[in-house]
Amino acid sequence: MGHEHFDPLRKLDDMAGLIAHVTGEPVERVVARLESERVRPGHSVADDFAKSGGPRYVWGPHMEAFYGETDAFIYELAVWNRNRMKAGLRRWTERHLARQNRPLDLLGIGDGLGFDCLHLARKQHRVTYFELPGKGERFARALFERSGAAVAVLTDPEAIGREAYDAITCFDVLEHVPDPPAMVWTLASHLRPGGLLYISAPFFMIHGGYPTHLKSNRKYSGRLAMYRAAGLRLVGGTMSWCPVILQKPGAEGASRSTLGCLGVTAMGPVFAIGRFAAWPFAPLHWVRRRGNRVFH
Repeated sequence: MGHEHFDPLRKLDDMAGLIAHVTGEPVERVVARLESERVRPGHSVADDFAKSGGPRYVWGPHMEAFYGETDAFIYELAVWNRNRMKAGLRRWTERHLARQNRPLDLLGIGDGLGFDCLHLARKQHRVTYFELPGKGERFARALFERSGAAVAVLTDPEAIGREAYDAITCFDVLEHVPDPPAMVWTLASHLRPGGLLYISAPFFMIHGGYPTHLKSNRKYSGRLAMYRAAGLRLVGGTMSWCPVILQKPGAEGASRSTLGCLGVTAMGPVFAIGRFAAWPFAPLHWVRRRGNRVFH
């Protein structure tokens, strides 16, 4: 079958076949799990985590072990990447990058299954995918190969070049890591002067469906301080903070969206509520469910 006919985001057979290839599960079982995750988003990871016996929302050896052992994230991310909200974020980022009017050297950090990197590679950008070794990384490799996409794959953080990228995407990652400010510093070090960082991090989503979101990171909700501390400045984004766009100083003629900055700044106090209470954001889980698309 030609590359142009392979489309896991639209075709259930392609998605299920790829997951079965990576996990070794029968295709029929994969299809059933995908449908279950679509109807009850987040339950694949939540149920598997409950079996592990470790405390939710707390970083430690149990959490690290869970990431290495579970295949539940593949199902969560397969459904999430088809979600209307995630598709909108992907398209919005692509259009913003297109304003640079040239192919860019892009780094996708924590892209999981690799769909964001694949999309941007198809827009003629030179894309590097970084993820720690595991089932998600193996899925992404197979996705790139079967799609005929020239996406470089890295699994060693030391292999990522300093000041090597014009832009970095980091979506839904920081809420999982034990030291977000340190990671932001690292991301900034990989950007060239004038480089753009696209961030989305729902620190406020401490919810039963997201047991690997860390409560210790709630204090960063609605705050830009850790990005500024890393030498980055706000240059745009959306009112939903999905994404926020930051820039490393040093390039002439850097573009800044006044409207985007105003939207991000105005909504900061709203998301800051998440530092103290998670329940006001619980309806977002329902919105996410409504955005899931039926596989055909």
